[in-house]
Amino acid sequence: MKSILVLGAGRSCSTLIKRLLDRSEECGWKVIVGDIDLSVAQQKVSGHERGEAFQLSVLDNIERDKRIGEADLVMSMVPAFLHASVAKVAIAAGVPVITPSYLNDEMMSLDEAAKDAGVLVLNEIGLDPGIDHMSAMKVIDEIKSDGGVMKGFESYCGGLVAEESDNNPWHYKISWNPRNIVLAGQGGSATFKNAGRVKLEPPHRVFRRLRAIEVEGRLYKGYPNRDSLAYEEIYNLPDMETLIRGTLRVDGFCRSWDILVQLGMVRDDAKLVWAKDISWSEWTRSFLPSKTVGMTVSEAINATVISDHETNERLEWLGLFDTEAGPGITEGTPAEIIEALLVKKWALEEGDRDMIVMWHRFEFEKDGKRYARTSEFFLEGRSSMYTAMSDTVGLPMAIAAEHMMVGGGFGSVGVEIPVTSNYYDVVLPKLEDFGVVFKESQREL
Repeated sequence: MKSILVLGAGRSCSTLIKRLLDRSEECGWKVIVGDIDLSVAQQKVSGHERGEAFQLSVLDNIERDKRIGEADLVMSMVPAFLHASVAKVAIAAGVPVITPSYLNDEMMSLDEAAKDAGVLVLNEIGLDPGIDHMSAMKVIDEIKSDGGVMKGFESYCGGLVAEESDNNPWHYKISWNPRNIVLAGQGGSATFKNAGRVKLEPPHRVFRRLRAIEVEGRLYKGYPNRDSLAYEEIYNLPDMETLIRGTLRVDGFCRSWDILVQLGMVRDDAKLVWAKDISWSEWTRSFLPSKTVGMTVSEAINATVISDHETNERLEWLGLFDTEAGPGITEGTPAEIIEALLVKKWALEEGDRDMIVMWHRFEFEKDGKRYARTSEFFLEGRSSMYTAMSDTVGLPMAIAAEHMMVGGGFGSVGVEIPVTSNYYDVVLPKLEDFGVVFKESQREL
């Protein structure tokens, strides 16, 4: 019997593992799931007769590497910095690999070895990146093949909370890695094109450079991701007037998050030590200038950065003004302290549902006229475990896995990302069966 090895069983893996197990009998495979927390792996396998759970070691890769060598396909869901080490072992063993994470230089350096071994290492086959690539390139290729000349491309995606579960002033709950949420915007300046000019927004201004976007009758605000200019080459979009990729949040979120950024409360570049019994209000004051002594925390923030009533309400709701409770953590980076707080305050509770929103805008010229086409989808999660995030990350991976195992494969080897028709022609139609359906509209400008 063939086997699929899933390394990592975190919150984004629920749908992937369930889908692989659901298809295991028909497709003739076994699903082996490893995680550093054995109970998490066991929970995801749920006693399925074609499933197996084991504990991944954080110190010793002997067991991991043995299982990679015995597998027919590896699904790497470990932290992104570990993907390359997994891929190296898999390539040496002649085993293909699928990951949902962004391709980096270390992984790309394995391209020649993967080709020599006749192995496909498929990256960026989740939601963002993944569905965004395939849905965008499908439209871009259609426009070009119909004689259109691309002039602008914008793409935004957000993992949010469904309206029925939206019961906090931030209009947000965590459906994916909280670390990435806290560190958003800190990986470097955001670079993009707008109105024919290259733009750069440093990290401390990213959350002020907002684009208003309406999807399904609800208003969102989008901020730019780190490097949009790379997509000139990735998507073959030379000479763009506009080229922006970004993240969506409900209106008001970015304005309030920007206050935390300006105060330095989400910095991750220095470990600090606090007294064990420090209150949240005292912790917050440690980021405020001495001239604000004697003011309330709210007044001190207003005197330090440009804030407003709604923002202060959001900060207060987080507990940052609390004079009784405190972080309970004596040392760490500010980002680590905030992350621990948000994991509690923004948790998806039992019965909560999340949602995914994705929006593309394509501007092009054809026959002397200019057009704008939009493509968007909206998906709500099924539960706090089988979230829309888990669905949209896991289903493209599961579809790709099935196609590689029993569907004849994609006809590619080496280190790749899904930006060509051999990928989107397979994955996108099957995603529609699960509710991932893009609505398109077009108008002349």
